[in-house]
Amino acid sequence: MLDDCANVNAGITGGTTAMGASYDFGSGFTAAFGAQTGNASVFTEESTDSYAVNAAYTADSYAISLTYGVVEAVDANDALTDEEDKFTAINAYYTPEGSLPSISVGYEVGDLGGAADGADEQASFMVGLTWDEVGPGSAGVALGHSNTNEADDELYQYEAYYEYPVNDSMTVTPLIYTLDAEGDVDDTTGIMVKTSFSF
Repeated sequence: MLDDCANVNAGITGGTTAMGASYDFGSGFTAAFGAQTGNASVFTEESTDSYAVNAAYTADSYAISLTYGVVEAVDANDALTDEEDKFTAINAYYTPEGSLPSISVGYEVGDLGGAADGADEQASFMVGLTWDEVGPGSAGVALGHSNTNEADDELYQYEAYYEYPVNDSMTVTPLIYTLDAEGDVDDTTGIMVKTSFSF
């Protein structure tokens, strides 16, 4: 839940067909545009399309970005409506010198088209700390919530992980997490291992 640093909807992903372009202005400034469709009807009136723009600045020890995305809304039965959901996300990180951890933060707010008053806004939030050199790998902790409607309580997830490179092309990341539950239901706690390959 915390992988996208709270850029849950504005940073569009997961479409059937997607395209994008980016431009580097130099001196750390970049911009990007992306578009995707969520089914086989590519960018037609029947397809669920999404569009996003991003602007970012990257320095030696910190970076900040702003993303704006528009997603064609669907109803409870996943049928396309005439409404649009609009999302704005801001993300940043700072890496101090020395042994202090780097910090990453993200916040996204959404305006849900066609939703009732009092339930037409949602938010996502994330903050994390990463220690780059812990033994052969890196370690981190994070907390956040995702797609929380203004009419609902914020259900936070907390996680701790250790990422280490097995070789030049494979990284293994074991982690433990806890997810808040509503009401008298017990919180969910789990352990998982993620393996990433890069060639």
